[in-house]
Amino acid sequence: MTPPDPAPGGATTASAGTPFPVDLSRDRRARRSWAGFIGGPVIWITHFMFVYLVAEAGCTGDGPGLEVFDPPVPRTVTLAATAVAAAACVPLAAWALRRWRSIRREPAAGTDLLAGRTGDGGGGGGLAFAGFLLSSFSFVAILFVGLPAAFLPAC
Repeated sequence: MTPPDPAPGGATTASAGTPFPVDLSRDRRARRSWAGFIGGPVIWITHFMFVYLVAEAGCTGDGPGLEVFDPPVPRTVTLAATAVAAAACVPLAAWALRRWRSIRREPAAGTDLLAGRTGDGGGGGGLAFAGFLLSSFSFVAILFVGLPAAFLPAC
């Protein structure tokens, strides 16, 4: 089976999919949709690893150069990183929610709202809503990771 010629603006995948790979390198809407979808979890895991490594270095590190991580540095770094990461998740969740609402309000031609897909490759309402949920859950997870530092000793 030979694939059909791509559309002038770059090929996009139909809602049912295609039996061959599709080049989405020029489809900015699809990249933005995926960035909104995975942005929250990426911020959360980055925050978690950073806080964990600083606390580990400050509480158990006895090697040369690790004295800069001695307490109260882990606590201070954890609280600052938590504030920055939480502040980064809020606009990401708000953007995904606005995108989802705009897709629900003004459906384009070829839109299947129940399946959450658009026929023009625009990312779909389902992906935008999932991005909102993931960013919101990531915000809560960041608070669960960072806020104990405000009440408990780091080591």
